[in-house]
Amino acid sequence: MTHIPPEDVLRRAKEFYAANTRLEIAEESSDSVTFRGAIGTARIRVDCDHGRTNVHASTDRVVGLDVTDVTKRFLYTLGRA
Repeated sequence: MTHIPPEDVLRRAKEFYAANTRLEIAEESSDSVTFRGAIGTARIRVDCDHGRTNVHASTDRVVGLDVTDVTKRFLYTLGRA
């Protein structure tokens, strides 16, 4: 959960993945963005609850030096906002 507005979370995700991976945007909607590439697939989805933004992240891999670790790093950046 974060105080960052949903649209800003998605914008930040696109900027983060563009700067830190070779993943491409595979799908995008008003509440989610999916990235896909050689290291795997990651989906960031947002929704609002009581004025806070819930951020849901999922990947197609287990923990390791891949898309899961990159996604964890992205989520960590939201806490420093």
